Amino acid sequence: MFTFNKLFSFAPKRLQFYCEYANLSKLKTRKQRKAVYGELFPQTMLNKKHNAPTHMYLANEETANLIDKQLDRFFKQSPCDTILEINPGICLLTKKLLNREKQFKKIVLIESTTHFVDRLQEMHYLYPDRVKFKQGDFLNIRKLVHMDKMDNGSRVVELLSDLPCKEYHDDTNMILFGAVGCYQFFKHLLNSIMFGNSFLNLGRAEMYLIMPPPIYLHLTCNKDVGYLLYRSTSILFQILFEYRFIEYLPRDSFLPLQSEYFFNKRSKLKKILSVDADKLYLTRIVPRRNLHELCSPEDLRALWYFVTQNCISRRNRIIPNLEKWIPGCGARLLVNNGKSEQPPQFYTDEQLSKLPEFSPPCKVLSAADALPPINIYTEFGDLNPNQMLALFRKFRTWPEYKESSFLASLESTLLRTVTTSDDLNESLAEEEDITTETSNEIQEELNTKKSSKPKRTKKEKPSI
Repeated sequence: MFTFNKLFSFAPKRLQFYCEYANLSKLKTRKQRKAVYGELFPQTMLNKKHNAPTHMYLANEETANLIDKQLDRFFKQSPCDTILEINPGICLLTKKLLNREKQFKKIVLIESTTHFVDRLQEMHYLYPDRVKFKQGDFLNIRKLVHMDKMDNGSRVVELLSDLPCKEYHDDTNMILFGAVGCYQFFKHLLNSIMFGNSFLNLGRAEMYLIMPPPIYLHLTCNKDVGYLLYRSTSILFQILFEYRFIEYLPRDSFLPLQSEYFFNKRSKLKKILSVDADKLYLTRIVPRRNLHELCSPEDLRALWYFVTQNCISRRNRIIPNLEKWIPGCGARLLVNNGKSEQPPQFYTDEQLSKLPEFSPPCKVLSAADALPPINIYTEFGDLNPNQMLALFRKFRTWPEYKESSFLASLESTLLRTVTTSDDLNESLAEEEDITTETSNEIQEELNTKKSSKPKRTKKEKPSI
């Protein structure tokens, strides 16, 4: 049986004890953090706080117990016997996964920080049959995909060589767990399904991700929160994935610590960034099993372009925009007698009172949902993801579609991004996507540190 002391025999007992009960927010100075954690974490994580760290590491045993408890019922329902843990760090959760011998036959660890490599390699030596370790930056896998595209390399294949592969419509192929602070990683999830690359090409991974509240709210919000946050990425994410909020986690249980920041009084994002600023969200994300029944793999790129192109402006109107591609098609939408019905909740046992603010529950995606009544003033921002998909399906069935300028524009955009982009996957999601503006605004707000008053030197005298 796995024990903490067996893996980290060099760690003093006081460090092991403090990892269980430490409140990182009380460790105000660098010396205090260094005295507690010693060599467990690299000094760069202990020396200073970060504005918006991409990689986050679990550093509290009590929070690890909470995560294990919350995920227990999901693990028991999952058919997967392989789990991938991103950036396990000091393995507070890994040791709990090892205790689940009956379910997890293989545990794959991918670590990006060199400081933890020796310890994780030691774990592989202790459990050679169950634990597989590789060093790599999984959160930036989109860069490896692009590099392989440019030189026909096999970096992604080598990184994912220990993971099982299944057909998309089969059961999930693996469980993925990690703390992610990088917004671009979630953009890459969309691209991985839309363009058939990266790790989601191996099957529908069952992902349990810890993320900052602004990212989750942006991905799962609806039109009621406003066009500033409800953009094309929100629509595509809710079309492609089932999602579920599981639990609030204290931000102070993860390293590096979060810098304090203040909100500009005129900031449009203040109400979003102020939601649960001292917490992280534990979530469950799985690609929808019936996606290809509603949109064939061949039409996924067209769906991506349809959504991103029409949501460039917050006020784009449906009929004038579609008539640019198929002249005279507006009359077909005006006579539409569809009923504006809200799709049912996907997880019937989910308690709405426990959900974060501005984040509605996941909805069922179905082809049976009709479009709402549309007039010449109806905007794309008025549609929910189900209705946006229904509109694309209707647009796709019109006889003029194959000869329309829409397909020519799509091919031109894809060709342009291939020849000019430094990062293909990133540019495909951002080429015509106004969501980039929103993410930049969020990042600027997060990077704004709390202003401090200038210190007065001894030579300076107060002005009278």
